[in-house]
Amino acid sequence: DDYVNQEDLEKIKDASYMIISESKYKDPKGKIVTLHGLGTGVLYRDVEEKTYLVTAHHVVHNEKVLYDFFGKRYEQLSERFYLLEDHQVDKLHRSLRKAAERNKTEQFYILDAFGRIRPSHNIISTSDEIASILSAIKPTKIHIDASHEAKDLAIISVPKLQHQQLVYSVGNAEELQTQNLVYVTGWPRGLVKNVTRGHITSVNDSKLVGRNSEERFIFDASISPGNSGGGIFAVRDGKLELVGITSALYLGANDLYLGVKINPITEVFNGNSIRCDKGWKCNFSSS
Repeated sequence: DDYVNQEDLEKIKDASYMIISESKYKDPKGKIVTLHGLGTGVLYRDVEEKTYLVTAHHVVHNEKVLYDFFGKRYEQLSERFYLLEDHQVDKLHRSLRKAAERNKTEQFYILDAFGRIRPSHNIISTSDEIASILSAIKPTKIHIDASHEAKDLAIISVPKLQHQQLVYSVGNAEELQTQNLVYVTGWPRGLVKNVTRGHITSVNDSKLVGRNSEERFIFDASISPGNSGGGIFAVRDGKLELVGITSALYLGANDLYLGVKINPITEVFNGNSIRCDKGWKCNFSSS
């Protein structure tokens, strides 16, 4: 189905929120550095005085150990995650532009599942100055309600947001077909809230990459680091359906982007309550 109301496309873009992480790491000599990373969360539903969003697991869980270019090991001391509304993003951008004139971002690395060292693409800053900017902006702290590392999915919440009425429903990703039209939202590189258009190129991921390939799909709508956790919307009878969450991209390949099917979220979020089993971890504390 190729038809969709253009006003609805603007509204799904506005359903995306920037997520920024702030973590402190210590090197072998005890020096502490502050690192920041970017991602996206998409509106899911309101329950009483909370707004729930969905995102990728890796957006709200940082690596416990990082390495710099020389192989020096950095161990995580703390981490916290924030949701920024548009007016807060505007303030952050102005401050980051000024800071970028003075600071360079150092590259950090992680160990992947195969024990290989690869770059960590979601880190945007190693500056304590950015921490001061966030303190001044006062973004909303995120509560991680449920997460599943293997599926790369998470449910998060914040105090109820004053957001527009949702123009999309939650769909069934098992009904996706090759060449279905999709729209993908997010904050690529943290630069601008964005919508790109593409198609489903495979309803499953490659079995060469990992087990449970049927839990993911491949699409060709352009994304960049920072899009992780953003919504993937298919079109049915002119209406938008949230069918997946942006997870990753294949490095060194063109137009091979990974989405995680939304179905596990609908299974764990029954009615207005969350229940956790089959690998899901829940945090029901109010903090």
